[in-house]
This record gives sequence, C-alpha cells and structure tokens, in this order.
Amino acid sequence: MEGVGLNKKFVFRVSGLTLVLESFFIFITAGVSVYFGETPVPFLLSGVITLACGLAVSLPTGIRKKINFIGKRESFLAVSLSWFLFALFGSLPFIISGSITSFPDAFLESASGITTTGATVVNDIEAMAKGVLFWRSLMQWLGGMGIIVFSLALLPLLGGEAAQMFDLESTGLTHNKFRPRVAQMAKRLWGIYLLLTATLIVLLYLAHMDPFDAVCHAFSTISTGGFSTKQLSIAHWNSVYIETIICVFMVIGAINFSLLYFLFKGKFKNFFLDEELRWFLCIIVVVTFVVTMGLFIHHGLDMQVKMDIRLEDAFRLAVFQVISFFTTTGFYTSDFIQWGSFFWIVFLFLMIICGCSGSTSGGLKTVRALVLAKNTFGEFGRLLHPSAIIPIRLNGVALSFEVVQRLLAFAFLYIFIIVFSWGVFVLTGMPFVEALGAAVSGIGNAGPGLGVYGPTGSYADISAFAKIYMALLMIVGRLELFTVLVLFTPAFWEK
Repeated sequence: MEGVGLNKKFVFRVSGLTLVLESFFIFITAGVSVYFGETPVPFLLSGVITLACGLAVSLPTGIRKKINFIGKRESFLAVSLSWFLFALFGSLPFIISGSITSFPDAFLESASGITTTGATVVNDIEAMAKGVLFWRSLMQWLGGMGIIVFSLALLPLLGGEAAQMFDLESTGLTHNKFRPRVAQMAKRLWGIYLLLTATLIVLLYLAHMDPFDAVCHAFSTISTGGFSTKQLSIAHWNSVYIETIICVFMVIGAINFSLLYFLFKGKFKNFFLDEELRWFLCIIVVVTFVVTMGLFIHHGLDMQVKMDIRLEDAFRLAVFQVISFFTTTGFYTSDFIQWGSFFWIVFLFLMIICGCSGSTSGGLKTVRALVLAKNTFGEFGRLLHPSAIIPIRLNGVALSFEVVQRLLAFAFLYIFIIVFSWGVFVLTGMPFVEALGAAVSGIGNAGPGLGVYGPTGSYADISAFAKIYMALLMIVGRLELFTVLVLFTPAFWEK
C-alpha cells in the first residue's frame, strides 16, 4: 500500500472502528438472548472476536490523531472494506450459535442483512432462537441508514474530509448533498431514523403485534430490508391495520432522507415539489391499479391458482406486494409467483427501478429511470431539430452533460452486471428463470427472486459458489457499483 500512495492509516482506522461498532451491537444482541432465557455465549464470543480484531486494526493508527488527507481512493477502499468486513464478522453469530452451520450460508445471510436485501437461506425461520432473529433484523436496521453514516454521527474520530465518504454511502443520484458539517447532518438523519423506528414499534404494538415481533419488523420495515420473524412474513397476522402501517413506513423508508429532513424542518415545498418523489408515488399508484385489475380479471392472465376474488381483496393484495417490491423490502402477504407469468414481469420491472435516491432502498433508483426516460425523449427532439439545445432538467434545473453521461454509464453497467450474473447463476446450475430473478434481486437488494426463489422460497439449495457470489453482488449493489468495482481497475492502484 505504501507504494501506491494510499493513506492506509485512514483505511485501517475506518475498518477497525466499523468492527468495534459491530461488536457493540453484537453485545446488545447477547443481552436480548439473556432476556429470553437463551444462552448468550455465541454472541459474547462473536462480540469478543469482532472487538479484538477491530481494536487490533484501529489502535495502531493512533485513534485520537487527526488524519488530514483523505483522497477518493481512501474513501472508496474504506467504505467497500467496511461493508465487506461487517458482513464477514456478522456471520459469526450464525455459525457459532449453530443456527446456520456453513460459512457460505452464514455469509449470504449476513450480507443480505447488512445490505437490506432480505434474501435468506433459512427454511424454518420460526425455529431460530430469538437472539438470532433479533440479530438478523438489527443488521438490516444498521445497514438501512448505513454503517459509515453511523460512524460519522457517533465517532468523529476519523478526521479529514468526511463528505466524500458520506457521498459514497448515500445511494443514488442524490441532488441534495449535505457537505457542510457532514457529521452534524449524519446525526440529524440518524435522529429522524430513530424517531421513525420508535413510532413504528409503537404502532405495531398497538396493532396487537408481540413486542419482540414489533421491534424486529420495525427494524426490517424502515430499512426496507424484509427479514421477518415469521415463516409466512406479514401474512402471518392477516391484519389490514398491520399491512397498512407497514405499507406507509415502507414508502417512507424508500424516500430520499434529505427530503424527510426538509419535511421535519417544515420546508414542505422542498418535499412535495420533488420530481423524483412524485414519479415514485405515481408508479406505485399506476402499477397497483394494473395489478389490482389483473387479479380481479385473472381468468385472462394465466393464474396458476384460480380463486374468486373481490375488488377490495385484489386491491389489498396488490398494494402491499407492489409497495414491498418497489421499495425492495420483500415482505409479502401473498406469493405473486402463483399469480402467473404476467405478474412476474411486473414485479421484475419494480425490482429493477426501485425507490428514491438517498433512501434505504436498493435498485437502479427512480431518479435514474426518470432521467434516462427524459434523455430518450430528448433524443427524438434532437433528431428533428439538430441545432436545438434540449437540456435534461430535474426539479427545474438543467443537468450537466457530465451528470447525464455518468448516469448512462451507471445504467449500462447495472444492466451488464444483471446479464453477467444471470449467466454466472445459470452456470452454477440455477434454472434459467430463477437465475434471472436472483441476478436482479441481488444487485438491486430486493430479496425474493423468481420461481422457487420467490417470496416463499429460500436460497438454501444453491451452490456454495453461488451463495458467495450472491453475497458479494448484494454488497456491490448496495454501494452503487462504482464504489466497489473501481477497486479492480489498474488506475486505482497507480500513484
């Protein structure tokens, strides 16, 4: 590292402090195990190992010494390494407790948690210990706002220019960056996140959900993660009230958190006039209508499971599934795989586009799809009027050529990775359709896929290589592709 001019002290410090933070939350989970009369030993041992490794990496850097220079390379490497290490050490409680015995399975489950994907290898969720179930949900909650943002909020020991790391951690084409006093802004965003989580816990408890289930589902909902404590997910309760509350908070979790900040500040104009948000909500409304009508007139749509359904029941099923998959949460109240191939295409479309930039959701993001659509229509105008200057505007502001080019590059790379991963999964033995669903789900952090890997299925039977690849795919998707993939370019390691 010395030879390539990297500030390795900064990279080691961030990585080490990430593990120290992780050990703190593992110890909290040990307390939960004690509360429920379970042995805390697996979590205590996992916490000690994680803490020891974190201190061993960070202490030699002189934690209290300020590091003045942080370049882009240091930020890229620190963020990528931190997420990888969090997923790696997050698998320890699963392995040591014996709830998930093999490393590929445990690593996939852990990566799925911290990236808020929600894909699982567990076939009998309700047989797992309460401590393990809490750890799964807690990882999603931490990954929702981001472990780096958490570090910026609580550990201002990193020194140097923190804004670069904040930008890398903020997903999507965010148009409201908080560069000044980024540590303060991170604290405020976490304050909003905590308030929303606490509110959701109370509401679920008032809906007669068990306190433990309320906490776990609040963690998984606001982070748009999707891990549930029940095998049937939200369908277990069969409650309109619970479904409604969770739908509202899944939408909130998929909204740009900078907009939520403006809303809490009373700047309603910034919130309600945001173009991405309007399109995000419009897509939910339109697709919900399409799916509702599709279910209601299912006889013409090749339903595998024939059923008589009222319009209000069709709407109830449609709105929950549409919001859940569009926000990349992955909860379900019905298995859309049984609805027929038409709905597979609809939900695949939702899992590719997904929620808003700067939110806890994954995917391509609504803002990128919006700009791509505008650029496409703009090309027609340029063909008809070659000398005309037709800018691409977002929220009334013209986007620079460089921003549009960068977005086009991202979209191309995103689709390329889906196609490439599709081929990789097919080569590992996955069926053709299931491989496509796994590729879209992994890179988009959506969770459920297609076919046997749909909402009611698991990834338990895929090969060990496919599980490791899927876990790494989730991390790449969570960090917006370039943050991780740039590490594999020769230019990154040049002086």
